[in-house]
Amino acid sequence: MPPAFAAELFGIALQSATLDQLRDAAKQAGAVLIREGGERQWFDVYDSQKLLPGSSRIYLGYVKQSRQLAFVEYEFNGLQQPEMLKRLALKYGQAKIEQGKYISDSRYRWSLNGIEIEMVSDWQNYRTRLSYINPPVLQALNKERVQASATELSEEQQRY
Repeated sequence: MPPAFAAELFGIALQSATLDQLRDAAKQAGAVLIREGGERQWFDVYDSQKLLPGSSRIYLGYVKQSRQLAFVEYEFNGLQQPEMLKRLALKYGQAKIEQGKYISDSRYRWSLNGIEIEMVSDWQNYRTRLSYINPPVLQALNKERVQASATELSEEQQRY
C-alpha cells in the first residue's frame, strides 16, 4: 500500500480543516462528546473507542477566533502500541525516528503536506499519544492562549 499524499481524518483534509467540520465528522464516525472547549479551553474531548481500536480519547484543538483546527490527538492506554505503528507505516510510509534517552523514549514522526504526525510515549501518564499537528495553526492557538492569559491577568490586577 503506497503512502498517503495528504493527512486526513474522517474524510477531512487536516491542513484546511475547521473545528466544525471535524466535530461533525468525528461525531458521525462514532466519537462520544465528553467536553467541548470553553472560555479557558482550546480543545474538545471525546471518547474515541469506537473511532480507533485501543484508543480512549481524542482531542480536537483549535483557534477560537478563526475556528481553524490546530491539532488532533488520540490517547491510548499503555506505552506499547506496535500494531498502531505498523498501521501508520502502511498509511504514511517509513517514520523518522528520534531516539530518546532510552529505547522506549523514541518518537515516531511523519510529515504530510504541512501536517506533522507524531507518536510518542507519555511515561508520566502511562499513555501513548498519536498527534496530528498543523504547525502554523498551533502557533496561532498558542498566541491566542497567551493573549487571553495576559488579558485575564490585566483584568485581575485592575480589580485590586
